[in-house]
Amino acid sequence: MLAGILLLSTGCLAENEKAPAGVDTASLTYYTEQAPPYNYRENGTLKGISVDLLGEITARMGKRVSPDQVHLVPWSEGYQAALTGNNTVLFTTFRLPERETSFKWVGPITTDRHVLFAARDQAIAINGPGDLKGYRIGVVADDAAILQLLEAGVDRHQLVTDTSVPVLINKLAGGEIDLFCYPEMVGRYFVQEATGSPDTFRVVYTMEEVEGYYAFSRDVPDMTVQAFQRALDALKAERDARGISTYERILGRYNPSVGLAQLQYLTEEWAPFNYLENGTPAGIGVEMLDAVFRNLGVNRSRSDIRIVPLSDAFHQAQGNTGTVVFSIVRTPEREPLYQWAGPFTKSSFVVFAPVSRNITIASPADLNRYRIGAVKDSIENTLLTGRGVEVSHIVNDMLPEDLLRKLEGGEIDLWATGDLTGRYEMQKAGVNPDAYEIVYTLSENDFYFIFSRDVPETLVSAFQQALGTVRKQRDPQGITEYERIMYRYLGVSCARKTISDEAVRDLVATTARDIEKNAPETIRHINAGEAPYRDPVNPALYVFVLDTNVTVVAHADNIQVVGFNQRGKTDVTGKPFRDEIVEGALAHGTGWEDYVYSNPVEAGVYRKTAYYQLVRGSDGNSYVVSSGTYKGCE
Repeated sequence: MLAGILLLSTGCLAENEKAPAGVDTASLTYYTEQAPPYNYRENGTLKGISVDLLGEITARMGKRVSPDQVHLVPWSEGYQAALTGNNTVLFTTFRLPERETSFKWVGPITTDRHVLFAARDQAIAINGPGDLKGYRIGVVADDAAILQLLEAGVDRHQLVTDTSVPVLINKLAGGEIDLFCYPEMVGRYFVQEATGSPDTFRVVYTMEEVEGYYAFSRDVPDMTVQAFQRALDALKAERDARGISTYERILGRYNPSVGLAQLQYLTEEWAPFNYLENGTPAGIGVEMLDAVFRNLGVNRSRSDIRIVPLSDAFHQAQGNTGTVVFSIVRTPEREPLYQWAGPFTKSSFVVFAPVSRNITIASPADLNRYRIGAVKDSIENTLLTGRGVEVSHIVNDMLPEDLLRKLEGGEIDLWATGDLTGRYEMQKAGVNPDAYEIVYTLSENDFYFIFSRDVPETLVSAFQQALGTVRKQRDPQGITEYERIMYRYLGVSCARKTISDEAVRDLVATTARDIEKNAPETIRHINAGEAPYRDPVNPALYVFVLDTNVTVVAHADNIQVVGFNQRGKTDVTGKPFRDEIVEGALAHGTGWEDYVYSNPVEAGVYRKTAYYQLVRGSDGNSYVVSSGTYKGCE
């Protein structure tokens, strides 16, 4: 993620002011590299913050430079061209004191930080520049990382240079280098391309923040450089009716911390997923959104969420209005209308009836004998009509509490809503939930965030990735934010048992034999999430491996925890289950351990039991191999 953004600069080109005579933007040669989100080629088109901004800057100067006029080359090739060539522009270039006199500068465009990546199975800890001594550090030729590392006191002989980022990533994976220095967001992009996961390596150190610019060769006239700078300053200064500058709009297409802050967030009163509590939005969906904001550095909070009738929210999201709505069920009818991120939780949709009326619904046909209340435009309408309920039998209202009043007053016979929502509304209204019963279950559905079609796909993708991080990234206590939210609102759930105890024991036995034969290779395949260590049909069946010090050395479902010691860390109920697994293995060799954990294919936290086995690896180390199954309802 971009570390920060400088939004304003001094000087401004007036709206109708033309660039000085003699400035010919087309006479310059433009070079850039593959480095998302700044500049990159996707599906044959060059795009990115700096590419789009260059188009707007040069359009203001009289002649827009199109993406196909920009040369995409390896960084070192572009850097040397800008140093030695004529009328050349290189971007995005980090401005450092050592480079100051080599170019003329226009910017800043953005700010970013280089980081040091390390393999997860290496116990490398970097607390300051002094800890870098002795490590082999991979760097791209002519990259700003070289100057920063040398300034930090790293000896030049420690640096391993190459013109190719993928080559350096392969060297890190193969142990030929100890560390790789590159901007984090761009680095994770290349790591994902090379390994299939952006989290294959961990960040062990962050360098000082630097600013990115357009770098002009020294022969470019000052008049041209100054015209570029004035045009950029104008894009930063001018603002639309919402107070957003053209520069921020461009930035927001690619940088989620900026772009997601420009959207409006709507939801309905539908507890426990989203509702008002003491005048402030609360609920599972609200807290998940809050967690995504924090993860991406978005300057928004739950106070920016508006609670409106669902029909109003859908109307906004169906226009080009930069709108996000939650918590929404995904259906074929809704699919093409929006962009989707999730799922993040689920619920059952049911039909409530007064216990006193002794209503029995033996089949969907029985529903047509009654007046059924449902919130206007909600999924309940679709579920009812899909089961053959005539529209004339469905009574719509805007809010759940209005339908509860109608049910209490006898204006409707049944109420179609979420199981948890119905009971929450009854308690809030002072109605005894035991006076009503569920007489029919319509469905169980996952919930999503929906985005209006005008929201850039890059932002939706970043939002989706952040949801995954909230679900998998564990805090110092060993618990994810997702688990805390689900446990707070829903408690511990039981799951349909889809994995047999025998399948779990077989997977552990297979993995143990493989570790005995070739521990390093087996650990690598586990961390890659490959079969058989993670079942491709049922991803809830996977293996994880601890050492006897309770450090995770392999995990087929969540590579983010690999390399971290789990001693004393607990599940969401406070149980230190990993310690107990290792203690049990050391004492008995094999056994079972119960705990509470999230499920990769189900929303919520569940009771789980894991089988473990102590094994001696081919490398002479002892490992505890474990796999589990989610416990069914008892």
